[in-house]
Amino acid sequence: MLDLHQVLADIGAVGGEAQRRYQKIADQLATALRQARLSGDDWTAAKTKIDSPPEKASWLVASCSDESPAASCPLPYAAPTNYTAIATDGSQIPLDRHAIAQCYLINVGEIVLHYGGMDRPRLSSQATLFYKDEDIYPKDDRGETIPLSEKMIANRRLLAESAALAALIAENHERHCVALVDDPLIVYIFQGESDKEQDRVIAEFCQMLEAAQGCSTPVAGYVSRPAHRDVVGALRLSLCAEGCEHGLDALCRELVGVTDAQLFSALLTQPGERSPVFGSNSPVIKQYPDAQKISFFYFNTGGEIARVEIPAWVAENPDLLNRVHVLCFDQSAKGQGYPVALSEAHERAVVRGPDREAFFHLLEQSLIRNNIPALQTRKALAKRTRVL
Repeated sequence: MLDLHQVLADIGAVGGEAQRRYQKIADQLATALRQARLSGDDWTAAKTKIDSPPEKASWLVASCSDESPAASCPLPYAAPTNYTAIATDGSQIPLDRHAIAQCYLINVGEIVLHYGGMDRPRLSSQATLFYKDEDIYPKDDRGETIPLSEKMIANRRLLAESAALAALIAENHERHCVALVDDPLIVYIFQGESDKEQDRVIAEFCQMLEAAQGCSTPVAGYVSRPAHRDVVGALRLSLCAEGCEHGLDALCRELVGVTDAQLFSALLTQPGERSPVFGSNSPVIKQYPDAQKISFFYFNTGGEIARVEIPAWVAENPDLLNRVHVLCFDQSAKGQGYPVALSEAHERAVVRGPDREAFFHLLEQSLIRNNIPALQTRKALAKRTRVL
C-alpha cells in the first residue's frame, strides 16, 4: 500500500524542480539552435570540427552534410492516391522459470494496406512456440550450455519480424510500396553479447534490407518520441576550442541536456517538414554492409518530431528518399500522429491478458494428457492469485 504522506513534501517540490530543469534546457537549446543555424563559412568551419572529432569525445556524433542542420525540406509532393504500406511488429510470452513448462512464444503481426484500389488489406499474425532443447538451452562457441537471456529471445523476435517483412516485400514488389519497422534499423547490441551472436543477428537483419533493395522497396525504421542526441552531439563538437578536453567547464558541456527531438521541434515548424539526412556513427554500423549502413532524418508529423532511419541505398536515391518522406507523413496523418500500418501491426502482434491465460491453460492440459505434473512455483501462483 502506498502511503502518500511519506512523499508529500517531495511532491510539493516537483514543480519547482521541473521549472529549474525547463529553464536550464531552454538556455541550452538556444545555444544549440545558434550552432545549427550557422551558414556559409561559419558552418564550413564548424563541420570541419565535427568531421575530425577529438579522440576523447565520448558521445555519439552524427555525420553532417554540407547543409546546416537548420536546413528544412518541405514535402516534395502530395501523397499518391495509389500506394501500399507494409509493416510488421512482434510481441512475446517470455520464458519464465517459474511457469509450468519451459517455453516461450513469439507472435508477429503482418500488415499490408493497399490504398486507391479494390485490393483487400492483409491483417494477420503468425505465432511460433519455442520449446525444444535447442530453443531453450543455447550453446556458446565452445559448445557449453548457456542461460537463455531475454536479449536472445528479443533477437529471435527481431529476426522473425524482419523475415516476415522480407516476405511481404517480395509479395508486393511490383507495387508502389514503403515498408515500415517499429524500431530503429540500428540493431541494439547487448553488453556482454558474444561476437558470434552479434554477427549472426546483424547479418540476418541485413538480409531483409538487401531483399528490399533488390525489390526497390524502401525500408524505414520509424522511431516515435526519440531520445537520440547524435545531431546535438555534432553541434557539441562545433563548440569545442582547439585542444578541448571536454571537461566540466568546456563550452561543449553547454548542450549536454538537449535531445535531437527538442532541437528539431524548434527547427521544423510545419507539418511534413524534414531535416537534412544525417549519417549514423553508432559503433555497430561498422558491421553493416556499405549499402545498408544507416542514415536518418527527423520530421514533423503534425503531432511530434519523429526519427526515421533508412539504409544508404534509400538515402542516396532521391526518388526513394522522397517516397519515404511523403508516405511516412501520410501514414502518420492517417493514424492521427502515428503510422497506421505500424499501429495495426502492433494490434495484431500484442498478446493480451486473456490470450496469455488461454495459452497457459492449453499448456497445462498438454502436460496433463502426457502424464506430466503441471508444476508451478509458489511465486508463479502468487503472481496469478491474491491471498488477501
